[in-house]
Amino acid sequence: MVATQQVVHSDPEIVSGTPVFVGSRVPLQNLFDYLKHGDPLDEFLDDFPSVSRERALAAIELARDALLDAAYGRGRSRAANPQSVVHSDPEIVGGAPVFVGTRVPVQTLTDHLAGGYVLAGIIDQFPSLRWEQAVAALELAQDVLLNDAYADARSAR
Repeated sequence: MVATQQVVHSDPEIVSGTPVFVGSRVPLQNLFDYLKHGDPLDEFLDDFPSVSRERALAAIELARDALLDAAYGRGRSRAANPQSVVHSDPEIVGGAPVFVGTRVPVQTLTDHLAGGYVLAGIIDQFPSLRWEQAVAALELAQDVLLNDAYADARSAR
């Protein structure tokens, strides 16, 4: 498991403290914006060559971990009810975290995004998953990662 500070950090001297990928000035927000708008990971990497594929994949892995934590009720999110997006029920897919109202495992979204799929393609393959659910999950994960980066920066000072 990769630590947030190995992937993204917040430094007041870099983009006014906005959480950016380590070794770049590219905000983490940009990756999530690309993914939420249906762009493939490769397009993000082409547009931001200072972000390595490894760091972008690590960010998606951290997003997966944040969503799994939220589904299991170990949420680090400030969202009012993260389990309205993802949850775990022993009666559904053996308790694997899934999107609410579906049998689609949360890890399916992050694994497919990491593999270069676009959001529309994932939703085509899993018709019970709605666009709004996938975007809400990405926003939830983004919220957790941004908060983690800010918390790491505060504790480093």
